[in-house]
Amino acid sequence: MFNKRCKLLNQQYQVVSHCDVTEYVRDMCQITPSEVAVALDDNASNTHNVQFITVTQSQLTLGRKLELQHRCIGIDHHEGELFICSSTALFKYTLSGKQVCRLYEDESAYDTGKNHGEFILITYLLCTGIFLAIVRKGV
Repeated sequence: MFNKRCKLLNQQYQVVSHCDVTEYVRDMCQITPSEVAVALDDNASNTHNVQFITVTQSQLTLGRKLELQHRCIGIDHHEGELFICSSTALFKYTLSGKQVCRLYEDESAYDTGKNHGEFILITYLLCTGIFLAIVRKGV
């Protein structure tokens, strides 16, 4: 179900480049038009990272890596900040890797979500990643 390879596809959905990473790819998000952040997680080895990958002339290049102290199975980027899901919590980070805060946590189930009225946090595992929705500017 999971793998340790990121692939770049062209407009015909053909693989034009790939790069191998150290943990299982769980999710990814776009940071700039040429950079993505990839949520990497291997619970068995207790390694949880965010790997930045740059696209230059149709080639993938590994960039900096952030090491996390918690699971990393969902990721999103909004206005210069990273929002990272473990399976029970949602964290806010700077792009340099500093944890700003824990926005929400619910340990009552493995994959949890909550409607808080002003914003909605969805952390429901679907297929190979966690889809994160934040509805409220400034969260």
